[in-house]
Amino acid sequence: MSPIKAAVLATAILLSPSLAQTQALAQTPAPRDDLLRAVEARAGGTSFTELEAFGEAAYKRHDREGLNRLYHVVWTTQNQGEFERAAFWNRRLEEKARAQRDQRYIQIARLNELTARYDMGDRTVEAEMSRMAATGADWFVRAHAARLTALNLIDQDRVGEGLKLLNQAETDIPDADPYAATAHAGLWEMTGMGLMKLNDVVGATIAFRRFEIDYSDPTYPRPDFDSLYNLTKMAIQIGDLTRAQEYYAAHHRLSLRTGLPNLLVYDAGLCAQVANARDEPLEVLACLAPYGEDLTAGTYVLLDNLPIRAVARARTGDVDGARRDLDRLRAFARDGGVDSRVALAEAEVLFASGRPTEAYEVLRTYQRDRDVQSAQRFSAGIRQVTGDIQEQLDRRRQQLETARANTELQRRVIRWQNWIVGIGVVFMLSALLTLLWQWRQAGELRRARRRAEEASRAKSEFLANMSHEIRTPLNGVVAMADALGQRDLNADEHEMVEVIRSSGATLERLLSDILDSARIESGQVTIETAPFHLGRAVHDVAALWRVPAEAKGVAVAAHVETRLDRLVDGDAVRLRQILTNLVSNALKFTTEGEVSLTVEPGVEGDVRFTVTDTGVGFDEEQKARIFGRFQQADGSITRRFGGTGLGLAISRELVELMGGWLECESTPGEGSRFWFEIPLPPVEAPDATVPLSQPMGDVREQPLRVLLADDHPANRKVVEIMLGATAMELVAVEDGAQALDLFKREAFDLVLMDMQMPVMDGLTATAAIRAFEMQMGRGRTPILMLTANAMTEHVEAGQAAGADGHLTKPLTLTALFDGIAEGMARHQRAEVA
Repeated sequence: MSPIKAAVLATAILLSPSLAQTQALAQTPAPRDDLLRAVEARAGGTSFTELEAFGEAAYKRHDREGLNRLYHVVWTTQNQGEFERAAFWNRRLEEKARAQRDQRYIQIARLNELTARYDMGDRTVEAEMSRMAATGADWFVRAHAARLTALNLIDQDRVGEGLKLLNQAETDIPDADPYAATAHAGLWEMTGMGLMKLNDVVGATIAFRRFEIDYSDPTYPRPDFDSLYNLTKMAIQIGDLTRAQEYYAAHHRLSLRTGLPNLLVYDAGLCAQVANARDEPLEVLACLAPYGEDLTAGTYVLLDNLPIRAVARARTGDVDGARRDLDRLRAFARDGGVDSRVALAEAEVLFASGRPTEAYEVLRTYQRDRDVQSAQRFSAGIRQVTGDIQEQLDRRRQQLETARANTELQRRVIRWQNWIVGIGVVFMLSALLTLLWQWRQAGELRRARRRAEEASRAKSEFLANMSHEIRTPLNGVVAMADALGQRDLNADEHEMVEVIRSSGATLERLLSDILDSARIESGQVTIETAPFHLGRAVHDVAALWRVPAEAKGVAVAAHVETRLDRLVDGDAVRLRQILTNLVSNALKFTTEGEVSLTVEPGVEGDVRFTVTDTGVGFDEEQKARIFGRFQQADGSITRRFGGTGLGLAISRELVELMGGWLECESTPGEGSRFWFEIPLPPVEAPDATVPLSQPMGDVREQPLRVLLADDHPANRKVVEIMLGATAMELVAVEDGAQALDLFKREAFDLVLMDMQMPVMDGLTATAAIRAFEMQMGRGRTPILMLTANAMTEHVEAGQAAGADGHLTKPLTLTALFDGIAEGMARHQRAEVA
């Protein structure tokens, strides 16, 4: 046998498919043929011109769907190697995301930029992509970063790690999210790439089908056909040259249709790989000829084409040309740019130069290294993909060892064939069991999510009940202390009453903060906008804290820029809550100097609120903790200054619900500055010539007949004492049924109704009173809910039943009489209307 023929035979043996691969291929023709037809039909039904038009239309939108469409255009364009055009669309994506303040797509644009740098050889981006995959705040960002990090791992032959990362990202995707399919598709594309590298034909085909068909959005134009490129390489990889030619032919037709230079370069390289697999060196050279000696037009696929051309030149006798290609390959190898493919080219050049002994030595070394590399890759893949079924694989391996011991004579004859068949069977079982495991894990996650939702509902119900149970006795403490404080007491007695009142107020504030935090966490807080005067609201907050501040020797100042001292549309209650939290927090840590509250225009028409103090301040490490729930800047603050650590966390979440953001900065020992911006559009002032209602005057001087329904004796006593010093007459009953019966028989000017009572609750009684009034043609009597139920849904339930107001326990004298006055005024406005 001649040296050249021997070289050809040795190379063919090295590159031939295994028996298990051939069997797997034979068993799965239909799915891959369907995939071929589906990809060609989909890509042939549109164009990159239509993709550009799709992107222009998406750029004109102002919603998240528009951003997702721009993301699709960027990714599809970048996959074709059109880096400049992809960068243009990515800049537009980032611009629109920032305009909409959409953090998800701001980070997606950043990941796209890192991907482009990676594709052009910059490996310094790997750490940032990996960090975003592990710690990204948004699941969609984590999924996109995971697919990029997994591709990097697969490129490094760390296939098992890459597949594990993709599987973890898959379980993180929420099923009901409208963009779940987009994330699933990207992850399955990378899964196909990893399984293809492990020669898992069945698994890779299933993965590419999910990417191309199951999770593809038919409304998005997809002129790309990368899967045909991958299927062609996989067919070459396992020796199915007939299908490789079919896949390449479809890829070539679509490449010519697009006319994109980069796709034509990829197509020429694919042509050369098919010709090389068919042992047609002249055809290899013909495929690559249009790109010249340096292959400069296809620099980014140079490492795929140079080894093939070097072998083809050596086999056709062009030894000098083959050596030139080999020298370039060696230069890349010194930089870590190519793998052991340089050995095959070197062996062919040695054979062509008449040096067979050296060629065989090169081939032996190559074979040994290739076996080690394949074993390492396979081992890593199996270890990660089938981690939870390793025990079953061990038992299977023991069974195979026993069978081989019983058939030793036969094994010596066909040992390599049996070994390859065994590995193929194990690998196919592993892939199928892995898919089953993924399905079961997804079911476990869904069940866990349902359990979490049920736990959240139970927690909300528990907090509501505890709020009611705590506020009921707290009402007796606060109200009686408030009433006692109105009496003629000596200094020591006043001090003791003040301690009781202050402690009750602190306990009520703690209870409200915990309830607010729980409602925000469960998504039950809504922002209710209505016109209010911004300047008056801000000055009211400052006035609220001016007296306790002056008692500490601290000044409180408020400044509202003249053009913002106007009526605006927003949630005044939540705004006051945020400002109160910030001013209270500033006063807590300020012992001298000033706390200032400033209102000025922000960016893009928003309003900026700034609270500045001259207190103790904090450093950057402490700043990272102060917005966490139940956290302070350091462990000693609760002991020194008090507080639960909830106020700032609630304030930040309320600001975000109102469409804004809250930040802070500080210098230890010099003070702190907290600021936030929210949209508060101006509204026109109402017509001052239309009177809404007549002034009520002091309700304590009005001889009102009041009906009180409350099942708790202490609460009835509290109201009796509060109204005892007024001109009002109080009639008290124990439940809603008694209140309804008495209301039908006697006349009352006002009804105070508890919500939770035996026999008949307050909501049912209120609705029955309203029905009785309509039936009898009687005028509407003001009804105020007087209850420990303080949540938003309780207020809404009272309004729906027909109540005119909502008074929350614990009560103070001021709160009671202000509530009665407001309820009477609201009732009067309704009568006028």
